Amino acid sequence: MQYENFEYEIRDGSVLVTMLSPDTPSPSDLCDEFTDLLLRFQDDARVRAVLLTDGLHPFDLGADLEALAQSHREGLDFGELAPRIDGIRRLVTAIQEYPKPVVAAASGCVREGGFGLFLAADCRLASASATFQPPDAARGLMPEWGVIHALPRLLGPGRTLELLWSGRTLDAREAASLGLVDRVIPEDAWDEELDMFARRLATLPQPVVRLIKLGAQQAVQFDLTSMLSFEWEAQQQCWDSRETAEGMQAYLENRAPDFRSSPSEEGDEA
Repeated sequence: MQYENFEYEIRDGSVLVTMLSPDTPSPSDLCDEFTDLLLRFQDDARVRAVLLTDGLHPFDLGADLEALAQSHREGLDFGELAPRIDGIRRLVTAIQEYPKPVVAAASGCVREGGFGLFLAADCRLASASATFQPPDAARGLMPEWGVIHALPRLLGPGRTLELLWSGRTLDAREAASLGLVDRVIPEDAWDEELDMFARRLATLPQPVVRLIKLGAQQAVQFDLTSMLSFEWEAQQQCWDSRETAEGMQAYLENRAPDFRSSPSEEGDEA
């Protein structure tokens, strides 16, 4: 697939995916392209983490709202929106189920559909200059991109309602205090900190990364007894994996682990 909304670069064990700035970004095309990118690198041993960042185009899909408003004016039947909605569903699900870390990093404006795309990532970084605006309920449309699933888990029901009903814009500091952003990075350290985090993710054994992600997703659904059972089973999988063996050996030898000589374990049953 030829990508019009993204460019990517594989470096040091991760892939940096940068959003571009087409004249009329189509959410459907964007979803198809990013889903294709995820599938492209899912079994690629060179890529151990995915970092999505705004480049020439911020996390701003406001043009989608304009297209929807025009379609409504023209009497478009709701059923004709199915391909667009299905594309969003497939992408959010793909990120949720992806066996490798997916990190979103924003240095500019995050708004409308881009707000949901940003929230869909496993963890979210922002520069001190980033701003965040949820989809505006004044248009009469429900937030999409899994926002109604993500926000109550991050903010709680009351703060979710206040944010979505007010439609106000948050700066990076408030977004972090509420839990929308996991870390705020000073602008002068932005590139360096992103690179360090990507390198760190690339040096972690993949079985433990995958199982920590799965455990964090399940933690809000299950009680302590269930999660302790999950930990026991997950620890056994880690213990028996080749990459954990390399990580433990590297610790004993006081060196950095080298997973390049170890086959990818994405499909490992260990």
